[in-house]
Formats: sequence, structure tokens, C-alpha cells
Amino acid sequence: MKIVHISDLHFGTEQLHLEEKLIEKINQLSPDLVVISGDFTQVGSAAEFIKAKNFIEILPFPVFTVPGNHDISRYNFLERLFAPYKKYKKYINENLNPFIEMNGIFIQGLNSARRILPHWNWAHGAVSKAQIKMLNDHLAEKKYDISICVLHHPVHKSEIKTIPVTVFGSKRFLKTVEDINVNVVLTGHVHHPSATQIGNTVFISASTALSSRKRGYENGFNFINLDKETLIVEHYECDSEESFINNNVKRFSLCT
Repeated sequence: MKIVHISDLHFGTEQLHLEEKLIEKINQLSPDLVVISGDFTQVGSAAEFIKAKNFIEILPFPVFTVPGNHDISRYNFLERLFAPYKKYKKYINENLNPFIEMNGIFIQGLNSARRILPHWNWAHGAVSKAQIKMLNDHLAEKKYDISICVLHHPVHKSEIKTIPVTVFGSKRFLKTVEDINVNVVLTGHVHHPSATQIGNTVFISASTALSSRKRGYENGFNFINLDKETLIVEHYECDSEESFINNNVKRFSLCT
């Protein structure tokens, strides 16, 4: 299975000259699935969500999404409190915790964005007991060749973060990931590309695909090839010619 993993599009801060290049490169790679791990917008406005919706509709491939913290309204406080995912559900996906099975591969999305948190910084994330139970129950129902979990916020401590990240419930989540042998976890948020194996799980984070808010890393995305035994991650990065080129390749053995 071939997966293009993009994240943090941040429409509202997008670089227009890169959008066409990104779509062109994704078409060249011809993935089985495009995974977008949150932050479609910058401030959660309808105009930004419409841009994100139009971007998704251009892609001629199945698209799997989860929301990010920027997809909750920044300026409409009543909406943030009482209908935080209203626009995301309208324009992107009604399901905040989607799951699919493709070619023997199970993919579970978990919404780690929250309208409010017990912390001054509401950009942080959380994974609830109910979400962890959902992941556990779905994987317990059937033996899949490979299992993947998608969140917006990075949950593993070995991540080299460009910004401080707290994910409430991360210890419980990581213990479950280990217990039920989730093979791959895909995240975004920090705008830093990385691929790290901890135990039997490969944690992969993507940089921002389009935003000018690059945090020291070039715009880019991940291209993932996987079978029952091997996972290959190719990181594509925008070069000086403003084209997305393969900049780094990592290979991991999967324990299934």
C-alpha cells in the first residue's frame, strides 16, 4: 500500500505557488490513500475551510482526515465552546474519529484537538479513554495485517519538537499502542518531519505542506510504502526551485 501523508495545510497562510506543485507531485506518486493529519485552516474560518475542501476535491485519490487544533474557531468563542467542530464536519468530514480497512490494513483516526483543556495553552491535545477503547475494540475484533493510527498531535516523547507539546492521556495511549501492537502512528502539529521506531511501532510526523509558518523546516510531506514486513518512508521537501523532491529515505521492519 502506498500512502501520501500530509499535514498542517493551514489554509489562510498557504503559499499559493506551492499548492499546484503539491498536487502535481501527489498525482505523480499515485498513492492508494492520502492521509491529512489535521490543521486544514489557520483560524477555523469558513473561507479557509472552503479552500481546504476544494484542495481535497481536486485529489483523485481516497482521502483520510482528522482535525487539528487550528480547525476549531479561534475568534468565535461561543462556537468554540458549543460547536467546535461545526465547520470541520460541514466541509471536511462528519466523522471526527474515522476508521477504514484497505487491503488488509486497518486505519483509525483519533481527534486529539480539544475546544478547551486544563492548561493555559489550548493548542495542546488529548486522547480520551473512550478513544483508546475505540482503537482497542476495533483491533480486537479482527486480525489485520497492519494497523495504523492517525492523530494531529505527536504523542511520543522521542519526538524532537519545534514547539512544546502536551498530549493529555498520551501515556495511556502509548501503553495501548504497545499492548495491541499498532504498527504505525501518523501525526503532524510540530511542522517537523521525522520517523522513529519505538518498540514495534513506527511514529511518523509530517512538516507543513503549504503554510508559510515553517518553523525552521522546508514545506514537505511523507510518502509511505508498506507491506506485511517492511515500511519505507520517503520525505519530500520543497527545494530552491520550489519543487517537491525526495530528500530522505528510511526503512523499518514491521513486527506484525
